[in-house]
Amino acid sequence: MTEADKTYNAPTLPELVKSLGLNALYDSVVKAKLADALSSKGPFTLFAPTDAAFAAMPDWEKEATSNITILTKILKYHVLNGKVLSSDLKNELLVPTLEGQEVRLNIYPNSVVTVQCSPIDLNNVDKLASNGVLHEISRVMLPPAGTVVDAIAACPVFQDLKLAVGVAGLDAALRVKGPYTVFAPTDKAFEQLPPGALDNLLKNKTALTEVLLYHVVKNTYCSAGLSSVSTLTTLGGKDLSIAVTEDAIKVNNAKVLPGAADGSVSNGVVHAIDAVLLPPEIRSRPVSQLNQL
Repeated sequence: MTEADKTYNAPTLPELVKSLGLNALYDSVVKAKLADALSSKGPFTLFAPTDAAFAAMPDWEKEATSNITILTKILKYHVLNGKVLSSDLKNELLVPTLEGQEVRLNIYPNSVVTVQCSPIDLNNVDKLASNGVLHEISRVMLPPAGTVVDAIAACPVFQDLKLAVGVAGLDAALRVKGPYTVFAPTDKAFEQLPPGALDNLLKNKTALTEVLLYHVVKNTYCSAGLSSVSTLTTLGGKDLSIAVTEDAIKVNNAKVLPGAADGSVSNGVVHAIDAVLLPPEIRSRPVSQLNQL
């Protein structure tokens, strides 16, 4: 049977969503008045969050989606123009959505495939509709609000990191396409440094840059893919140790904060961590010598 034969009597995408029991998604599509658009000729590719994915949304996100404009924007971010089958997916593939921004696909050695860091259910992919294809995903995706630098600047818990990036002159470097994985220390993480450490680092651009680059890795490592690696090499050429358990993701001595992994940005991903990562040669120095490096 050819693919044309398979899709000849197939349902439209909204009908397929309903028949698969993806009730929260179907209700959202109807609420946003997108059913007609998603029933048109297409073809489209729909990354379809499960009911569990909608239920797992944080309260602020659920509240935001009560606004039809925001809901419509989010739903369109789950739809691609054209039919993209699971066999077409490639690591770091960027594909534009109906919302206008791109989604990033990642494939990891542990048989995990993600779209914008949302794991794709490989047992429920390539569901054919008359006007496209559907892949189930385990998380509702939010359109990125900008680059790594934009995300850090917009988040109130990253004010020390924002200052440090600016002083080091890394803004431009972290705005480029990348992609990058950033392990981002919160303000509370900086507070745990010995007294005077941050001030001393801010006085020495070379040392500060070395510390900041120790938090940045080339390519996109979503939380779902971190279990596939034991070390990652930073932009500064030093290795980070990665340990993933059921309870936590550890990066050297730091932990990724619960609910603060997989920050969606246009040029990679941001994970908030609870400690500042110091390269070995800096970690071994007395605090008073940090501005002498």
